[in-house]
Amino acid sequence: MTPRRRVGLPPGFNLAGAARHTFWRNVFHLVGGYKVRGSAPYEAMVIVANHSSHADTPALIAAFPAPYKPVVVAAEDYWFEKAWMRRGLKLAIGAVPVQRQGGGGYAGLVEGAQAVLGAGSSLLVFPEGTRSPDGRLQELRSGAVRLAREFDVPLLPVAIVGTHDLLPKGGGLHPGPVEVRLGHPIQPEDLVDDDMSPVVHQLEALLGEGPATGSESRTWRTLHRAMDGRAGMAGAAVWGFAEAVSWPVTMEMYLAIVGVANPRRILPAAAWLTAGSVAGVLVTSELTRRGLRPPAPLTTSSMRRAAAEHMATGARGVWKQAVNGVPVKLYAAAAADAGVARLPLAAHTVGARGARAVATAAAMGGAAAIAHPVLRRFYGPYLGVLGVGYAAGLTLVIRSWRRRSG
Repeated sequence: MTPRRRVGLPPGFNLAGAARHTFWRNVFHLVGGYKVRGSAPYEAMVIVANHSSHADTPALIAAFPAPYKPVVVAAEDYWFEKAWMRRGLKLAIGAVPVQRQGGGGYAGLVEGAQAVLGAGSSLLVFPEGTRSPDGRLQELRSGAVRLAREFDVPLLPVAIVGTHDLLPKGGGLHPGPVEVRLGHPIQPEDLVDDDMSPVVHQLEALLGEGPATGSESRTWRTLHRAMDGRAGMAGAAVWGFAEAVSWPVTMEMYLAIVGVANPRRILPAAAWLTAGSVAGVLVTSELTRRGLRPPAPLTTSSMRRAAAEHMATGARGVWKQAVNGVPVKLYAAAAADAGVARLPLAAHTVGARGARAVATAAAMGGAAAIAHPVLRRFYGPYLGVLGVGYAAGLTLVIRSWRRRSG
């Protein structure tokens, strides 16, 4: 058969595709973990996958970045019959409707393929025709091979592992990992008649590699390893020191960003944060005594007045800092202005900063240990929410102290 060659160029980035890709990827990470193994050429393709769950299409959408824009076709007389189903299907997976002519078959598949491949997108096909009741690969129909030859596009076998356990046919949701394994593209000239054996061999080999394994965030993995070694403790000391000199982000944020990736190491990190903070307080105090005041961003005059009042009572005034939201660097400078001796300042700072760091670390470590299964998969979004929350909280604290200035 002469190829129709009516295939468009890949559509490139599109907002709807990116939103679906990101949404489903995060959903799978949340309910049990998600991995993609292998790579695919960036061109219009016929993507052929095993089918054992309604979660298979979302899993494939999550596997391919938005420029690929993989699309599945669905029977118009079933999936698109009701308005709410039509809108939901278009929104969730971007499906293209096809008419089942004469009870279904290849003609309807060609119609959908023209709409998808003609736009340069990749067509998702489940050649088993229906969901496997036991998760095993069933007999494959030859329509996908015929489409690849007719449209002159590669055929890519893809194995979806874990969706049968996650959401089996006729069953409920059982959280667990999902893995999408990409095979090797088969060029249309290498496909013979309606022979599906090259596809079957790849799918069976990919499925035979074992069950899906839980995913890990790269960010989580990097920080977890850092906390296990010297880098995590050195980072804590540097962070604590920098905050006590000029850095405007509190030492608790180091525990929230880095420490919770490895809860069993969070208390040692708190100790190093304390050590760095004490050193920073002494350095800032010494610089101030010599007439050199380090920059103090995101502070107010009312904060400086409060620190001066507290430190006028002596070194024990630094304990007030633990609960009032005034940066410790202002207390260090105020100690120098008040002539507080270095040794008492160091001793009280160890107590005040240490107590705060250990209490925070204990609370965060306990919460992180409970949330560990989700955090290790979802660390990126966690850091995003954490950053927004911290910025909002810091803004409120600064506004509160500015009102006191008035």
